[in-house]
Amino acid sequence: MVKKNIRVWIPVQKEFEKYKDECKELYESVQDKITDKSTFEFICKNTFFYLFETEGKLIGGIYYFVRDDGNLYLNGFAKRKMHDLCLKCLKMSLNWFKGRVYAEAQNRASALCLLRCGFKRKRKNLFEFSHDI
Repeated sequence: MVKKNIRVWIPVQKEFEKYKDECKELYESVQDKITDKSTFEFICKNTFFYLFETEGKLIGGIYYFVRDDGNLYLNGFAKRKMHDLCLKCLKMSLNWFKGRVYAEAQNRASALCLLRCGFKRKRKNLFEFSHDI
């Protein structure tokens, strides 16, 4: 098995621009499935947004944000048939934050991804990840 190198870009980096349009198109195509009404531009400017790519190919994006309840949440989206890479991206990004992180899974595949990355189900579609601190 070939180990793929995953690169991460944020909106202020020039490399982000290479993937921005494709990432925006992907986000907009799944926006209803991830239940986010925000524009792509909004999430890039107002969240901790990370774009993931490997070998020049877009994987997807993960963004972290604080809700009105004061808790840190994440949401994400990715191209199809990249499940293993998505798990790696999510696990990698979870190491950048301390404390608890929450996510709402809107479908079975998302819930499985969260569970495989160490999240615990709190309620029907609400999941929590907690670092051992």
